[in-house]
Formats: sequence, C-alpha cells, structure tokens
Amino acid sequence: MKKKIMKTIGITLKPNSTPEFYSILPNLCAWLQRRKKQVVFREEDKERVIKFFKQKSTDNLLFWNSKNFHNEVDIMFSLGGDGTLIGVCRRINTKIPVLGINLGRLGFITEFNKNEYFDGLGDILDGHYELTIKPLCHVKVIRKGETHFRDYFFNDAVLAKNDIARMIYLRAELAEEHIYNLAGDGIIISTPMGSTAYSMAAGGPIVHPDVRGLVLTPICPHSLIHRPFVVPDTSPITLKILPPHHSVTLTLDGQVALNIDEQDVVIINSSRVKKVSLIKNPERLYFETIRDKFINSKKD
Repeated sequence: MKKKIMKTIGITLKPNSTPEFYSILPNLCAWLQRRKKQVVFREEDKERVIKFFKQKSTDNLLFWNSKNFHNEVDIMFSLGGDGTLIGVCRRINTKIPVLGINLGRLGFITEFNKNEYFDGLGDILDGHYELTIKPLCHVKVIRKGETHFRDYFFNDAVLAKNDIARMIYLRAELAEEHIYNLAGDGIIISTPMGSTAYSMAAGGPIVHPDVRGLVLTPICPHSLIHRPFVVPDTSPITLKILPPHHSVTLTLDGQVALNIDEQDVVIINSSRVKKVSLIKNPERLYFETIRDKFINSKKD
C-alpha cells in the first residue's frame, strides 16, 4: 500500500554515543539531503550531533524541541537498539511511522540492522512500506483517592522491591477478580512484544506479538503455585501493596521509575488511544528472529 511521501525525517539517537555515528550520521544525512529531505534532531542532541560531523557543515540540519520533534516529522528513524526504539515508542505521535535501525546485535523490536536498512530506504521514503501497529499500555497510580501518576509502557511494567533480603507482598486482580496474593521480589506485567525481555528471563512465556494479551510474571515468588499468567488485555490489571510494607519501585520499560507508597494502587490496561506504527522489514520473520537470538545468546 502506498502512503504519503516523506519530506521531514526525524532521527533519534541512542543515549550513549557510539563511534559508528561518526560514519553513519554524515553519510545518512547527506544521502537524505540529496533527495531534498529535511533532517531533524532533538535540541538536546545538538552538541553531540555536531561533533559527529567533525568539520563537515551542519547548517542544513534542524533541531527541534521534544514536543515538535515527536509530533511533526513525517517519519522517525531510531538509531540504536531496542531500548532506543522503546523510548521513541513511548513519546511518538501514533500517526508517525517509526523505522527501527539496530546498531548493535540482533534486536527483537528493531526491524532493520545497520547493513540492510539502506537497501529499501528509497522505497520507504516514497511511501512504499507496510506497518505493524501495536498498542501501548497505560499505567495509573492512585494515591489517597487521586491520580498521582500516569504514563505508558511498550515492553513491561515492573513492581519490585528495593531492599536486600526483603520480600514484598501484593495483591493482583484482573477486572476486580482476585488472581493471587504474591510474596516475592516483585511482578512483571509484560506486553507480547516485551515477553522476550525481562519476563522471559524471570521464567515467563514467549508470546507471539499478534496475541492480544498481557503476561503477569512473578519475580522469585515465595510459593511455587504462583506461576506466570497470560490474561486478556481487555480488562485492567490492578496491583495493591499489602503489609508489611517495604520499599517498592514501579519501573516502566526500564526507563521511568517511581517510588510506590503503602496505600498506592497501580492500574494497568492496554491503551485504546496510544499506539505505535512500526515499519515492517519484509525480509524478517518472527520465529527466525527468535532462533537467531537464542543462537547468539549461546555464543556469549
């Protein structure tokens, strides 16, 4: 399906600079500008972007504030790994397609690697591409009867203890139906896209990204009967801290952290509004990626 031609290209960079940027960025920007494209970076990346170009001119590059950057470009390039792409997904306007380019080893979410994305880039910028659209999950923390915090996650939300040699106690509910009271190091609420991350490492199942559901994975549960659950994403998940209370943190995608008080209630549900549009790599197959990932992990 042909979509609109891309004129304004946003480029998000991984937080930690890599030597590859010194060659990748000047070449990519020059290629885009030869095709009459506007290239935009975030304002906060301006200083290091200029360094990557060394003595080359950056006069034709644009630097926008975060709000405009994530809402007004025609397409967003994410240069980094899965973490960089996840950060983009949490901020980007739903209507803006995102091209994930992995600069490291094989990623689960980034569809293209650094050696192959140029092959079809011209077609993509001309509007020839396919999208996979995934909902984000909304998190709300209720404190003393009022909304204290709200945000989104793409991979997972983790409620975990801070203290060494201490367990936390919590109650998990689905649409007000009691699932279990859990004692352990915490719990992971994962989307299907995030099921291959922390949840899998904690013993959770791999869930195909086309499945509409959420995964509840206990972290080091005190009881063997507390196993991972896959539940429908049509009902909210509610987490309540039980006494005795110890220091607890809510973490979203490993990028946002919030201290949770004793009486706080955490409510999680799949968003009907906030979604992300990811450009698909037609050469990439899900189960092949899973196999390759496991093979590479055995080599480490």
